[in-house]
Amino acid sequence: MSKNKERSFIARIDCNGVAMTFLEKVLSEAFLQLNHDYETLRGNTITTLESYDPLSEQVRPIAVGAREDPIALLVHFRCYDDYYNLQILSTPYQDKYISKNNDGALGAFPAAGGDTTSFNLLDGRHNIITLDDLKTDNPTIYLRARGAGIIRKFRWKSPVNRFCFHGSLGETTTFNLNIIERNPA
Repeated sequence: MSKNKERSFIARIDCNGVAMTFLEKVLSEAFLQLNHDYETLRGNTITTLESYDPLSEQVRPIAVGAREDPIALLVHFRCYDDYYNLQILSTPYQDKYISKNNDGALGAFPAAGGDTTSFNLLDGRHNIITLDDLKTDNPTIYLRARGAGIIRKFRWKSPVNRFCFHGSLGETTTFNLNIIERNPA
C-alpha cells in the first residue's frame, strides 16, 4: 500500500460540534434563485446548521424541518504527500470536492485537476499533520487551503444570516473529525 493511501481516511466533519451541510438544504430554491446577485451564494456553498438572529444577536441551531435531515458532512480525505483533497461522500454532492470558488467561499465542485483546492490539516499549534499524527479518531483540527490561509467561518449578513466558510473572511475556526475508516481501498 502506498504511503498516500495509508494516510487517507474517511471521516464525518463538523465545525465546533455543529453539523455542516449545503445552503440548498437550509434555504429554499426560490430564495437562492432570487438572490442570484450574490456570486458566492449558491446551493453548493457549505454552511453550518446554525444561524444568527440579528434581533437577539444570538446564534441559534437550525430546526430540521420537512427537508431531508442534514447530517455531519461525510468526506474522503485523499492524501497526497502532506496535503489532502476532500471528496464529498454525502448527498446531494457525492463525489464532488470541497473547493474554494472564485470569491474564496467553500463549496462542492467537480474535480478540476490542479485547480481543485487541496488542504493541509493543522494541529493546535498550526503545524501540518497527516493521519499518521492523529492518535485518536476524534481529533480537532484546523484546515488550511494549500498556498493560502487557514479556513475561517463568517456570517453572511442580511438577507441570509447564515455561517459559511472562507479562505480569508471571518474568524479562524476549528473542525472536529470523526474518523470512521482509515486507509480506505
